[in-house]
Amino acid sequence: MFPFFYDSMIIWFNGPSRDKLVKTLPRQTLEIGCNFIERVRPVDVVCAFDPEVTAAIPEQAGRLYYTRPEASGHHWNIIRHRDVQGTNSGILACWVATQYPREKIYIIGCDWGLSDNSTDDHIYKKGPARKYTNNIRRTMERMFDGLDIAVVNDLVPDVKFPIITQEQLLEQLINK
Repeated sequence: MFPFFYDSMIIWFNGPSRDKLVKTLPRQTLEIGCNFIERVRPVDVVCAFDPEVTAAIPEQAGRLYYTRPEASGHHWNIIRHRDVQGTNSGILACWVATQYPREKIYIIGCDWGLSDNSTDDHIYKKGPARKYTNNIRRTMERMFDGLDIAVVNDLVPDVKFPIITQEQLLEQLINK
């Protein structure tokens, strides 16, 4: 893990709402992304849940990679924690984020309840699938209990965290 304190970090989910920021948001100190995020944005940590996805992601220098035991490969660190069993890559990314000292976590691309589309659907070669369940939502709520979290979305996804717009995110990052 990274040895110093972060004032904020970004978690990149795969929802279409990330598209406006994924190539334009100034690079933050610590960024964690899901699945094929490296094809569109450099990040510090990549998390993937499915074995076919971990097998398709080549290792890049300077990155950390996390998955569950059933999807492990040679460059993947394994998360063995009950909170990530039966979830998805977004929850893996959330769990990794909790391992770093920080003041604020921003989640971008969490479109739960708004869209079943993923920005990576064209890569998966399958149609949209539901990205979360009530159990997955409760797992994320429990994982982030007491932490300063904001979900960045111009609409209102199905989460119980404060929601800020993309414009508000940019203002907060500029004014920190």
